[in-house]
Amino acid sequence: MLHVDLDGARHIHRAHGWADPPGRDLLFVSGLRNTLALLAERRLKATLFVIVEDLEDPEKRDLVIEAARQGHELASHTLTHRRLTTLSERDRREELAESRNRLAEATRSPVTGFRAPGFALDRPTLELVAEAGYSWDSSMFAGSRHPAGAMGRRRIAPHRPLPGHTLNEIPLPAYDGLPIPFHPSYSLVVGSWHFRRGVRRVRHQSSPLVTLLHLTDLSDPLPGAQLAHWGSRFFTLSYLTAATKRAKVSAMLDEVGRWFRWTDTSALLAADPVPEGAAR
Repeated sequence: MLHVDLDGARHIHRAHGWADPPGRDLLFVSGLRNTLALLAERRLKATLFVIVEDLEDPEKRDLVIEAARQGHELASHTLTHRRLTTLSERDRREELAESRNRLAEATRSPVTGFRAPGFALDRPTLELVAEAGYSWDSSMFAGSRHPAGAMGRRRIAPHRPLPGHTLNEIPLPAYDGLPIPFHPSYSLVVGSWHFRRGVRRVRHQSSPLVTLLHLTDLSDPLPGAQLAHWGSRFFTLSYLTAATKRAKVSAMLDEVGRWFRWTDTSALLAADPVPEGAAR
């Protein structure tokens, strides 16, 4: 499955405590346009995780609606992209329920999936995800390792992590034996060898593989006026050209296609639902 987190420059800057870049969110606009173009060229359907306050920007809203029109599934990445585990229960409920309701209203279609910003998840928050009406989450990491703040489970297959709830968990791939996860975002920095090694470590597993892109992975470099300092340039991948990133991401997708058959999230769950209380 191909997932894309729609974090624009504004939310990347906020996550690091930097001021919002001035003017239009060019990273979001170019990143989503370039992503949709690549997906159309490769005839792939993705699940896009939307930070729902972005729909207040007409330009961003139009692009998100166009993505849905092209057949891509939309899921929630919360309302404001705040780290959920730092919030009060009331604020967490709002981030989860309001984002789902607003996204469903904007797209006139059900919103069933969720991913926590920064993968920050704990058991009480996961219970609130289920309570908000989502049918699946993809925030946990399979295997024995996971980023700080994330939940990890050794199960590599989709499963129901909460007894008594029908919420399905579609875990992100294990990266045991590797220093960091092998998402394209990391591999564009570390090197394509890192992505190839990660995929080949999990290629014989009988469970689905989530390939996670971010808008930075295909966006145009931000102009100097929108970069706070070198850290901003680094974390928005603005030191790489869009053509370079497209070529590298295309090669990564080819690597996945060597070992896996592409499908989309809803089709996977509809074709092979997870039995209650069991892992697939």
